[in-house]
Amino acid sequence: MCLPPTAPRKVPKALAAALAPYNMGLAEGQNPVGHWDWWTIRSSAGNAYLVLPPYDGDRRLVTASTVPRRKAQLDALGPLECYGGPRGLLDFDGMRNRAARAYDDRLAAWTELTVIHPPTAPRTDFLARHEADPEIYSQADARRDHLAQPLVQEVARRAVAGDPHFSTSLLLNDPVEYFAQDHEEARLLAVRSAVPGFALIALDGSWTFVDTADHLEQANRYLDDLDAEAVVLDVLCHC
Repeated sequence: MCLPPTAPRKVPKALAAALAPYNMGLAEGQNPVGHWDWWTIRSSAGNAYLVLPPYDGDRRLVTASTVPRRKAQLDALGPLECYGGPRGLLDFDGMRNRAARAYDDRLAAWTELTVIHPPTAPRTDFLARHEADPEIYSQADARRDHLAQPLVQEVARRAVAGDPHFSTSLLLNDPVEYFAQDHEEARLLAVRSAVPGFALIALDGSWTFVDTADHLEQANRYLDDLDAEAVVLDVLCHC
């Protein structure tokens, strides 16, 4: 989310104005350009915007200490982290490097597990068996047998326990298939996704979904080239 130069205490009001046209309930019936039914400024420690070290503690940054509690309920984040601020104060390259390290660590953790567990089949193998003989082998059977594999069970246990290498989102998909992808491409995708969110609202108010490789590249280029005083923010939109 991008805003013109805006003091932190005025950010919630400026955000509300910029997001208003995309309210799904704006018009009677369904807003044809509606993309959210509620939103909030949101970041979490370890995944927030990074601050360039010379600007640590700068009052122009959007943090729990610069935005009044009555305007937004912001939690304290980690060192050199913030919810957003002037582009010139933010460390986008640091965020991309952090994403690359996180991917490398996740892959290393997975590789270690594959050494101590028997070979594991992706969910698609079990679904193919179901499709070949649906009367004998149901979808429930396929799901059960896939999840019963020791390696999948181990990833599930670690995700539930809060292991940073294995998020619960992996369980909603298939960790076996995820780690079978081309790692060079997957790492590049992680780096390109480190700064833009799932959508970008530019300074002119336009909303763009960042859902393809081209959109990701364009969004990164746009954010990198922003004026140093333009404000970039991390906003969660629910739809």
